[in-house]
Amino acid sequence: MEVLLRERANQVFPIMDETLGGERRLTDEDEHQKLGVITEAQVKRVYYTKIFERNQASKAKVIINVGGARSSKSHSISQLFVSKMVTEEHKVFGICRKTFPALRMTAMKMFFDMSKDYGIYNETRHNKTFNTYEHGTNLIQFFGLDEAEKIKSAEFNYIWMEEANEFTYEDYTALKLRLSGKTKEGELNHMYLSLNPIDAHNWVATKASKEVDVDVIHSTYMDNPFLSKEYISLLTDLINQDENSYRVYVLGEWGLLEGKIYSNYKVIPELPIMSGAKWAYGLDFGLVAPSSIVKVYLLGDKFYLEERLYKSGLTNSDIIEFFSHEDKADIFADPSAKMMVEEIRRAGFSAFEGHKDVKSGIDLCQRQTLFIPQVSANLIREIQNYRWKRDKNASGSDVFLPEPVKYNDHAVDAMRYAVFGLTERFGFATARANPVSTLKSLHFHRPPRRHR
Repeated sequence: MEVLLRERANQVFPIMDETLGGERRLTDEDEHQKLGVITEAQVKRVYYTKIFERNQASKAKVIINVGGARSSKSHSISQLFVSKMVTEEHKVFGICRKTFPALRMTAMKMFFDMSKDYGIYNETRHNKTFNTYEHGTNLIQFFGLDEAEKIKSAEFNYIWMEEANEFTYEDYTALKLRLSGKTKEGELNHMYLSLNPIDAHNWVATKASKEVDVDVIHSTYMDNPFLSKEYISLLTDLINQDENSYRVYVLGEWGLLEGKIYSNYKVIPELPIMSGAKWAYGLDFGLVAPSSIVKVYLLGDKFYLEERLYKSGLTNSDIIEFFSHEDKADIFADPSAKMMVEEIRRAGFSAFEGHKDVKSGIDLCQRQTLFIPQVSANLIREIQNYRWKRDKNASGSDVFLPEPVKYNDHAVDAMRYAVFGLTERFGFATARANPVSTLKSLHFHRPPRRHR
């Protein structure tokens, strides 16, 4: 399915092809007359899924998008907000996550990337100090609930709560009370929630989804026709690994928070000053899946983890280019990718194969307290959902296998390589680090003979 964006004088008008689900009228009849002949150069084709259509058609006050991985739910809501932004007037939009650093790396980035791709973005209307964007008479405000004072008197027409399971029910209720922006006759204000169904005991499942005037839109990867065969294969292979993960990420059904691997981490507002810290990089390679680089600091007896890169489609040349702009330090990388590690080493970096034993690496990480700044959104998401595989034939205390589910583990793998590499060199943080000279090899010689 596609939407045609017709542009003239920095104004963009979505026109839906009649054969693809009906026609949307232009918002300004006078401007419509002025358009005259539309050339092919003035038409931008924007593809969308049926999840976009369902969100667009919903009349409920609250629309909950719950579904599996890459089901197009977040992308569709972002498209809907862009569409409303260019076709409606005098509206206030709110796009939020629990913390602003996480928002900036996810939904906020998606919205602006999409606006730029569609030819709508105007940098002069983007206030990067107050994190707002204006389009015509519309205002889009980006915020986290760690900045709650910024929305105390706000009134919104549309609110999007990305990763809604991060919020509390009290957060949701408070935001819903802000859904009081002025409307014209026949117009409705809406709140949109998007999340993976990771916990059947979460407030979204037990409370919000059962309220009056709520529409629940369920989606799976099959609702997204734009996924590659490689990614679909990676996703559906979860059936061979873990029933709960398959239920959540493939079927988009509510799961249970069981077998969590890490609970020894703390999310902090920002990194402290790292004067005197030792550091190294952990690197997990990906192509279809994201490549991930995590910078791990050892400061005194504490570990601090900073997500530096999390992106799909990168070649090894791209990764080498990225490291050329980073502070120099040892790189501990996926030991199964020996040739790629060697290529990075030949490019002039101190690159080594990471520790191979996954279980012992996890054991080591579990014995530390790990501090993660809010801005490391993908690392936080992964560490929150990292699980042991479940043994289908076992029960009781032996229900989990000593092996993690191999899905959404790119940043946590990179973290593990770097933590193990640092402790191997400088000592265990839990025993208080004792820094030594940074040697990767030792040469042993017989002592000289003593003269009698």
